[in-house]
Amino acid sequence: MKLCDFCGFVIKEQDAKCSNCRMMVPGREAMFTPPKVETTKLESKSPLPHRGISSYIPKKLIALLLVVGLFASPQTQVLISDGMDYWDEINTPYYTIPEQITLTYIRNFEVFLDEGDEAEYTLTLSVPESRPSGPQSDITDWQIIENLQVSPMYNLTPEGRMEWRNNLTGSERDYISLEYTATINLIRPDIKISNSGKVSDIPAQFDNYLEDEWLIEPSNEQVQQLALQLSNGTDGNVIMILKNIFDYIENNYKYQKSSVPKSCPDTIVGKVGDCDDFSILFSSIARAAGIPAWLELGIIPAFIDASSGCDLRDWGGHAWVNAVVPLNDGTFTVVNIDLANSYFMWLPPYRISDWVDNGNGDDLDSYYYLFSSKGINSQATYLENSYVSECQVKGEIKLTELDLDL
Repeated sequence: MKLCDFCGFVIKEQDAKCSNCRMMVPGREAMFTPPKVETTKLESKSPLPHRGISSYIPKKLIALLLVVGLFASPQTQVLISDGMDYWDEINTPYYTIPEQITLTYIRNFEVFLDEGDEAEYTLTLSVPESRPSGPQSDITDWQIIENLQVSPMYNLTPEGRMEWRNNLTGSERDYISLEYTATINLIRPDIKISNSGKVSDIPAQFDNYLEDEWLIEPSNEQVQQLALQLSNGTDGNVIMILKNIFDYIENNYKYQKSSVPKSCPDTIVGKVGDCDDFSILFSSIARAAGIPAWLELGIIPAFIDASSGCDLRDWGGHAWVNAVVPLNDGTFTVVNIDLANSYFMWLPPYRISDWVDNGNGDDLDSYYYLFSSKGINSQATYLENSYVSECQVKGEIKLTELDLDL
């Protein structure tokens, strides 16, 4: 047995090197065959091409520069601007207001004895008419009445109103009906404070709408004080004064339905009222400030659904204000103000105008009392059934703000 001279590990007969320390075994060099080394001949390659400056710029940077250039182009800027406008439009809430409504309105009255055996009654209604009329000065018709049918025939009063009179006994009943077609347009003038003239520019033809009238009291001391306060700082600008009166009532009074219109002092003290009360107070303050103003009376629906056609129901009496505004071009116009619904100088077409105040207090008073009855221990009364049988909407405008841009 042979041992390695270097590490003492056992050397086998066939080993040329120690299997432990890998040292050559003396005398056995001829037994060692070195491993064959294979060489690989390198193939010749073509020289590298010349590299431009763009090859040293990262591809991501090139893509970024292209995108920046694309967005900076005028055409892209227009597309982006239009896209942002469209995005803003679809994400901005708005009101949809019809430009015109055409409807068929029907009023049915049933008159009968409420108590007793015999009584006389009088029913008085305004003749449905187109607008503008009377003191209104608009050039374009905003209400057109057609196809008026009335049964039975009526008598015309000196004030130009329809009147029915009869004497009822026992179980007798009278039936009175009206039917007509009304086309009503949106009133939304393009008018601003800068277009308004001054109080001193108002034409003298409206002076009768500066006086006291039934419940309209510009001579009242409280009303005059309010008119002075709300005119301060306006330099006589009529629209500014009207807007101040509007804001005063909007911010200081609450809506509360009443059975009959109240006087201005009652409304001022109570700080509550309905469409009639607010319109009377507004007209009183405006007249005290030197601005002619008067009531317009009609009907509006309590239920409105124009989402799938034109559904207008539960019509009832309503009042709003007309006022004269001189313009700085030497002309003038008449504006509409609805205090109860917060419409300043514009009106949607959801309404029918029935009567315009003519400046006569007795006529204004009588409008609120369409029915009367007298008899010995007897009294007649009536039931009214009024509704829209047909309705069509034409056109619409979208408003992000209901208030006019003054």
